[in-house]
Amino acid sequence: MTSIEREIGNLEARMQTVESELHAIRSDVREIRDALVGAKGGWRTLTLVIGLATTCGAMLGRFLPLLLNSRP
Repeated sequence: MTSIEREIGNLEARMQTVESELHAIRSDVREIRDALVGAKGGWRTLTLVIGLATTCGAMLGRFLPLLLNSRP
């Protein structure tokens, strides 16, 4: 076996290792992407709930004194 053939064999082995690592990285990136997409929906829901709670609190703070003072 010549040194060129040995070097080619070595490079083929390294290339297989790189390909397997690349496949693992792709899987990890997909998982991260899916987690971010799920978190985006959660943040929207949380923002909606906070907005509704703030609106209800502001309305209650504005109209509760009027209702309490209107007793005969």
